[in-house]
Amino acid sequence: MTTNTTPADLARVAARPKIHFAPQRNWMNDPNGLIFHDGVYHLFFQHNPEGTAWGNMSWGHATSTDLIDWTEHAVALRYDSDAQIFSGSIVSDDTNTSGLGTDGRGPLVALYTAASEGGQAQAVAWSDDGGTTWTKYGVVLDRGTSDFRDPKVFRYENHWVMVTVEAADRQIHLYRSDDLLRWEHLSAFGPQGPTEGIWECPDLFPIGDDWVMALSVNPGHPAGGSGMLYFVGHFDGTSFAAQRWDWLDHGPDYYAGVTFSGLDERVMIGWLNNWIYAHDLPDAPWQGSMALPRALTLRDGRLIQTPAIVPTEASRQVARDVALGAEEWVLPADALQTAVRLQMTIASTAATVALTLESVEEDQAAPSVHLTYSEGELLLERASDAFIDNELFPVTASVLVPEEHRDALDLDIWIDAGSVEIFAAAGSLTLSVLTLADYRRRRLAICARGGEALMTEVRVTELRSSAHDQSENRD
Repeated sequence: MTTNTTPADLARVAARPKIHFAPQRNWMNDPNGLIFHDGVYHLFFQHNPEGTAWGNMSWGHATSTDLIDWTEHAVALRYDSDAQIFSGSIVSDDTNTSGLGTDGRGPLVALYTAASEGGQAQAVAWSDDGGTTWTKYGVVLDRGTSDFRDPKVFRYENHWVMVTVEAADRQIHLYRSDDLLRWEHLSAFGPQGPTEGIWECPDLFPIGDDWVMALSVNPGHPAGGSGMLYFVGHFDGTSFAAQRWDWLDHGPDYYAGVTFSGLDERVMIGWLNNWIYAHDLPDAPWQGSMALPRALTLRDGRLIQTPAIVPTEASRQVARDVALGAEEWVLPADALQTAVRLQMTIASTAATVALTLESVEEDQAAPSVHLTYSEGELLLERASDAFIDNELFPVTASVLVPEEHRDALDLDIWIDAGSVEIFAAAGSLTLSVLTLADYRRRRLAICARGGEALMTEVRVTELRSSAHDQSENRD
């Protein structure tokens, strides 16, 4: 953890994001217990309630009605002398199969990893007030191992299925239960696909007639360090069989993504970070943020990801169109008063198109980010940063654009304080990257070389959260 930064330094490099969730203070990593219940989105997350470094793992809690504006609440599940509260999931036990509800009403049930010196096991807690307060039930599944974690639970036909991971074995284990308390082993999946790093945070869900197994690996991602992949295959209620796999995000900063329960569609939130330098980032006074919520679909066996938030009048959007030819087009720093969305189409594979987000101040330490499209390849580059003592922070990530999108590549780029998320080729490719930058001190330039009228237009939308700044609610 960097310790020699001054308040003035942090004011420059750690501006609070406007459309991404970040806690008011202290450490945050994996999203947990994502659930849509009674018209409200609940985001629980790995959280240290006592500091800006990893430790004392508990579940923080925030809620939203639109996935843009979040209200942070008191810590939901706090660590104790018996165990830390590692990752897990929440389901609505509508018919009270667990018997934990009050007067027969179905509770919300959290299944999480209880991590202690004796090992890792899966435990239960429940809430009968819609997720505000929780009562711990205790451990319900223990294999007697040290890396058995991250339960994701869903309803399948007339019973529950739990997807867990033996992280060091690179193996997914599936279990069955009628009551969320007693579990029977069904099958195991893996090792398969990338196995360089440990496996974490599995999720299994249907999209149409297919099933998707998403999981996180650390390390082993092509951009370096931790990242996410997915398998597309078939689940018969007992076992999962994969037909193909691919990387879920091709940038360096997307990890531990899981989907919401309680929704008909699939919406995922991931942690916008990478374990190879997460401990070295400056804190002010929070540490960590979530990526944008993503709606997931499948097309020709490929996972399609698109932003699950929609700019509306309530978010105070201001849009303008900018015609762009072969010369450099610049959006000056003083025009970036909030988060920005750029939408454009690159109309030639013979062109080289470069987008640069860089400082306008010579003493600005935050790194520049470059995105280049040339000869069917997207190349993302992030420079070094004076505040981060980690030689792995500079990064180069690349991905080939599917053939059918190369002659008219659409880019949907979301720029917020500290991050850039790129959705390309109609959502078939994504790249997420931290910038650690205050957008108000950044110059955005787009340069197209190799012909005229290489882009149809650039559409700029200034995105404002209706709350603008998150406010803490300790109810």
